[in-house]
Formats: sequence, C-alpha cells, structure tokens
Amino acid sequence: MKIERGIRITVVTVNLFAALSAFAGALGLVVGYMNIPLSVLSTTPFADFTIPALLLGFVVGGSALAAALIALFGPRFSVFGAWRFDALAAWIAGCIMVGWMLIEIAMIGMAIWVQTLYLVVGLVMMGLAIWLQWAEWRPQARTSSGAGHHRLA
Repeated sequence: MKIERGIRITVVTVNLFAALSAFAGALGLVVGYMNIPLSVLSTTPFADFTIPALLLGFVVGGSALAAALIALFGPRFSVFGAWRFDALAAWIAGCIMVGWMLIEIAMIGMAIWVQTLYLVVGLVMMGLAIWLQWAEWRPQARTSSGAGHHRLA
C-alpha cells in the first residue's frame, strides 16, 4: 500500500506539471509572449497559433489535468478488463503528450530542447501509469487495500 501511495503521488505530480505546462504554453501561443515567429508554421496547415494553442491547452493539458484528478480523487475500479481506471487515464494522458510531441516534431522539426523534455515527460507519464497499474494489482495491494477504495490522504 505504501508503494502504491508513492506512485500515486508521483503520477499526480507529473500530470499536474504536464497540465500546467500545457496551459502556460497554450496561453503563451495565444497571447504571443513566447515570441515564436509565424514562419515556424510554414510547413503546417496552420496560419497562426490559435488552433495549436487550443489543442495544446484543451487536449494535452486537459487530459493531464483529468488524469491527475482521477488519480487523486477518482474511484478505484477496473475498465477494459484488468486496467484500473486511474492508471488508464494516466496512460492515455501520457500517450497524448507523446503523440503531441511527435506530431510537433514531424511538422516543424526538432527546434528546441524543450521538445525532447516534453517527449520524455510523456514517456514518464506512460511509465508511471503502468507502474501504478502494477502496484494496484500485485497480490499485496489487493489483500491490504480490501476493495481498493482508499484515497491518497
């Protein structure tokens, strides 16, 4: 139970970091404080940063925030067979982050080191989700947590 709690805290922390970063990036793209020239979008279907900013904020940031909240407050039950709902939400958010970064790199190229950082963050999100799944389903977790309806606190 102690290892599951530690993993859960880490899942929440990393997903909150990803969400806040995506929200800040989206705001920066819309408001323009990031000073990225529009010429960066010349190899993309976008004329300005509005649509990419909305996708970054709502899809990437929203999925990471949802994963953090589900891991923190959500119910502990299985979906799609053996997958736990909280671990699945965190894994999906990680997949979205990795997908976002791969598409961004494919469209505009590897422009700055932050792209590598967030690609790694997405992979860490996915890895933590799998680790959380393991911690919740190992025999010691099942016997010590009863029905598995415990909270972080």
